[in-house]
Amino acid sequence: MKAAALFSGGKDSLYAVDIVQKQGIIINNLITLLPTLPWPSPHAKNIDALKILADNMEKRLIIVDFQIEDALQIELENLDVDALVAGDVNVEAHKLGLQDLCDKVGIKLLEPLYGKNTTKLFHEIFNSGFKAIITGVNLEFLDEKWLGFLINKDTGKNFIYEIGSVDPLGENGEFHTLVLECPLFKKSFRIISKVKRVNKKIAYLTVCVN
Repeated sequence: MKAAALFSGGKDSLYAVDIVQKQGIIINNLITLLPTLPWPSPHAKNIDALKILADNMEKRLIIVDFQIEDALQIELENLDVDALVAGDVNVEAHKLGLQDLCDKVGIKLLEPLYGKNTTKLFHEIFNSGFKAIITGVNLEFLDEKWLGFLINKDTGKNFIYEIGSVDPLGENGEFHTLVLECPLFKKSFRIISKVKRVNKKIAYLTVCVN
């Protein structure tokens, strides 16, 4: 089976890719969505870093602008794939929307993380060799001091303790990550520069990786 995967550069999307590839599914195309939101998307603001990560994995990066009507459907129809992979965990609206889209295109939707306990999944991700930096926080839930924090196997337990009732995976948009190390990469990455910005309720970093 060949699939395309939604790719934000964050822990969930990359872990979903890791899981399905280990099942023998071939993924050559990554799709990054540029959302239409009233606040900045930390993932979209780091599109240059995403290009570097995709290139390291030897995968084609397709950037889809949601301001263009039916843009994602058109891209999927033009790809020779049998499925779309996504890293949703418990946001049903996301899954239902993607399922409707895949039904229209005539491909399967693969959601390997969906329905899992977020605390258990957090430890599963970071115990499997993932390291990720926090690139965005929703200031209604987390202080901007967490920007730039590196989550890994060693820091994960304390991170969960410190954030209290906030979802460990940031499933409600509480925080966003950029993966710097994982089994999918040929090398680990480091941040060589970063710029912090605050816009409305979101504080985020624009980073350069190497």
